[in-house]
Amino acid sequence: MTMAPFDELFPDLARAESRTIKVFEHERLLPGSYLLREAYCVEPGCDCRRVLLQIYHGERPRQVATLNYAFEPPKPPFDDEGQLFLDPINPQSDLSDALRDFVENMLATDDDYRKRLQRHYETWKEVVDDPRHPDHQKIRSKLHDDASFRPAFPKQETVRREGPKVGPNDPCTCGSGKKFKRCCRP
Repeated sequence: MTMAPFDELFPDLARAESRTIKVFEHERLLPGSYLLREAYCVEPGCDCRRVLLQIYHGERPRQVATLNYAFEPPKPPFDDEGQLFLDPINPQSDLSDALRDFVENMLATDDDYRKRLQRHYETWKEVVDDPRHPDHQKIRSKLHDDASFRPAFPKQETVRREGPKVGPNDPCTCGSGKKFKRCCRP
C-alpha cells in the first residue's frame, strides 16, 4: 500500500487541522512538541480505511514514530494487530512505544479527532478515485493505468438480504423444525 502525506494535497487544511501534542512532563516522553502528520493511501479503488500517523518531535527535528491506525477494528487474519500499531516498515525510535500508548489513549477519548481523521480520509480518497478532480494528477500513480492492479482493500458492494433476517432462535429456514442456530446457521 502506497501512502502520501495529506498536506501535499491539502496544505491549508493540514495547517489548520493537524494535531500537535505539547508534552511538559511525562515519564516516558521527552518534553516538547510532537506533530502528527497524516498520510493516506494513493491506490485507486482501495478502501483500506486507515491513516498513517508520522510523528515528529519538534526539538529533535526528525520522525520519532510511525503509527498505523485503522478506523474500524481489524478482521481476521489481521485481528492480532489491533486498531493502532507501530508500523513495521516505517521509522521508529526509543519514543515509539510511549507515543503509541499516548495516541491510543487520545483516540479512545477524543471523538472529534477520530471524526476529523475519517473526514480527511474521505476527502483524500475522493481525489484519488476521481480523475476529473483538479488535484488528481498530483497523486496519480502508475497503478491508476494498470489494468491488472487489484487494491489491497477493494471497495465492497453493499449486500442486501432478501427477506427479513433470521435470528438464532427462529425456526430454521430449511423447515426441519429446529432452531436456526442448531441447524443451518454457519
